[in-house]
Formats: sequence, structure tokens, C-alpha cells
Amino acid sequence: MLTPLKTEVLQVEDLSHEARRFRTIVWSFQRNLELLFKDTGLSAHVDPAALAAAFSNWRLAFDKSKYLADVNRHDFVIFAAGLMLRELIAAKPLKAEAEGLPSLPAQIDHRLARWPEGYAYTSFCLSVAAAILKELGDVEPEASRIADDPKFWDSFRENALEDPNTAIGFFDLVCGQEPNWMAPSVPWLRKALGHKDGERIAGKDDRERIT
Repeated sequence: MLTPLKTEVLQVEDLSHEARRFRTIVWSFQRNLELLFKDTGLSAHVDPAALAAAFSNWRLAFDKSKYLADVNRHDFVIFAAGLMLRELIAAKPLKAEAEGLPSLPAQIDHRLARWPEGYAYTSFCLSVAAAILKELGDVEPEASRIADDPKFWDSFRENALEDPNTAIGFFDLVCGQEPNWMAPSVPWLRKALGHKDGERIAGKDDRERIT
């Protein structure tokens, strides 16, 4: 299951705000690995400095785009989770290894076997996004069927390691949404965030051109 953490992270009071705290990220990230890698023969090694860097970069990107949260709360939560996925892939805080074996054990889930780190990052981000939306009384994103395709993870890995921004688009696909492949990291170019009451919401670059 892609979201083993969701049930546990739902117990965090005021998750939508607590998820912006590094201490919450550290605990929930580590707990997700424990749940995801249990009985797989994989061990997870986390680099705290790299995880801190990923969080710091995510928080900067989040704060720059949070003015769009009220335009479409559901889509903004998914976008924010995609931003976190991008930063995790860029910072590479996780290293998964087979315990005492030269290669990944045959019994583990094939998607996890294809790219353990990327699968774990995606699992973490989707679990937290789903829990936040449930807390807000909104519809939870569920992993689409495309996440069951091993070729999807091959493509995700190849593209995201070359350009981490594409991780946001792949996360949209996991959530069953249509990505903006031209500029996946630009929030106001998303269909759900770019308009309010029939009018386009100007992004930072637009405001600079106007002034």
C-alpha cells in the first residue's frame, strides 16, 4: 500500500500546520520508512542534514506560493506535497539497502524494488497530503492505477533524477490529476490555481511585468 503512514499521521492534531514544522517531518518521515520497509529485507539510512535541507527548501517554496491556498485548497495541498517530493528527490536524504544481500530481495513489492527511495518519498508525501485533506473535510487523493505500473516508476525515476521539477507532475499523475508538464513548479499555471471567480490570478513574474 502506498500510504501506510496516513492512519498514524491523522492522529497529529492540527496537522495542516504541524506539517510545516521540521520536528513533525522528521518523525513522520522516519515512521513512514518503518511501515513501508517492514518485512521487505530493506534497511533505510536517513541523512539528517539532507532531510533538513529538503525541508528548508520546501518551506521557502511553500511560503512563496501559499497566497494561492484560498483559490483551491484541495489542489494547493497536492501541489505543496509535490513540492516536498521535488525537494526530497533533489536532496536525496534516503539510502535504501538490502540487508545482507547483494541485490534487492525478490519478495518485496515490485514498485518498491524499482526505486525504493522514490517510492518512499512519494508514499510519505501522498500520506501527509491525504491526511491533511481529510482533516480539512476535503476529498482525499488516492493513488491512481498508474502507480501500479512498474514502467511508471522507471519513467518517474529517469525524469526526476534529471530534473526534480518533473516530480511535481508525476505526483499529480499519482493523485489522478493532469500535470502541467511545461512548468510543473509554477503554481499559478495550474488549472485549479490559476483562476478565481473567472479571472486569472497573477503570479510573481506577472506582477513584476505589470509594475
